[in-house]
Amino acid sequence: MTAMPKGGDGPATYLIVLRHVLVAQDIALTITDVDPQARVVTAASEAEALSKLSGVDRLAVAFVGQSPRAYEGSALAEAVGRCGGRVVLLGEDAEAEGAELGYAVLVRPFSTGSILSHLVDGVG
Repeated sequence: MTAMPKGGDGPATYLIVLRHVLVAQDIALTITDVDPQARVVTAASEAEALSKLSGVDRLAVAFVGQSPRAYEGSALAEAVGRCGGRVVLLGEDAEAEGAELGYAVLVRPFSTGSILSHLVDGVG
């Protein structure tokens, strides 16, 4: 069930970029419940995420609290893509237009099952 980065050995790395600390912790705990070996990197902003991604060369899934238009073409999108990660957007704007723009979206209220479905979708 673990979403391992393509071509990699070792534990998967996940990124969570959200201002809401409790929501980020909930997602992180769900990931580590399923994959205790996972490395989960959390950040409250894009700048913090970029800083924490230095040295990460493989990423499984990034949960990002941004609108699709803000994410598209951003430095964070470039970094996630460079690491081979799959992005899942969260938030009101993501829910309104993310799917039609081709993004995976974690729709609120989310459950453990909905988080896990995005992890499974990230495999391969």
